Parts: sequence; structure tokens; C-alpha cells
Amino acid sequence: MRFRRPVAVVISALAAVTLLATPASAESYGPIKSSCSGTKLETWYLSDGGTSLGRTELWYSSVSGGQNCVVTYNYLAGSVPTGVSLWVDDNNNRVLDSGDRNSYDFGTYASYAGASYRNDTNGHCVKVKGEISSGSLYDSFVTGWRNCG
Repeated sequence: MRFRRPVAVVISALAAVTLLATPASAESYGPIKSSCSGTKLETWYLSDGGTSLGRTELWYSSVSGGQNCVVTYNYLAGSVPTGVSLWVDDNNNRVLDSGDRNSYDFGTYASYAGASYRNDTNGHCVKVKGEISSGSLYDSFVTGWRNCG
């Protein structure tokens, strides 16, 4: 009986942490993990006017037939719409079409979207999209096909 109150406090604390960690809204497709690993290949910075909004990173690891991973970090206060997407040119035609795999994560996050990744990317080009917005501030980009090999 002595343990009821401490157990209730722990359960309440865990519930609060879960609510704080959960984004207000999110849409994702494909595999997502907590962070990218391996070698950071490229970084793109997102800004609007003179305001730095965040950055998107592309990572590569040789695990699982080659793994490409992308994550967008936002620098803004509070939770803001943040997104990242990765495409793999599986049919090697350098055209975005139904033969390509996609993985993305777009939502309202306090720190980052992703990490979105795809395995078996060796020998294939990838394309990356990053996006951040907050009020009147907005920036996004889509790369061309890159890191083919």
C-alpha cells in the first residue's frame, strides 16, 4: 500500500513526457528512426529573409546495402511545421516516377522531422526535400538527383 502514491506519480510523469514528446500533428511514410548515422554527406540551410529557420542533412551508411537518411532540424521557438523527404531512384532513370521509393516525415515538431531513411540505396541516386514554416516565415527546397553510386 505504501507504493501506490509513488507509482501514480511515476505514471503521471511518464504520461506528461509522452504528451510533450508527441507532435501536434504529423504525417509520415516509410521507415523513420530517431537519428541518422554514418557519414554526413550534405547540409542545406533554410532561411527566410535574414532569419535562419533550420537545416536539412543527408547521411549515408554502408549498412543494409547502403542506407541514406535525411533529417530537418528547425531552429525556431516552439513547435512549427517541419518536414523532410527522401526519394531513391530505383529504376535509375533520374526521373521521379512510380518506380522510385519515398520516405518522408512532415509534422509540427519542436526540434526536427525525420529521420527518414531507405535501405538498399547503393547504385542509386537520391533526391532530398526539406521544409520549415512558422507564421509568415517559410523556406523549402528540393535537390536534383545526387550521390549516385
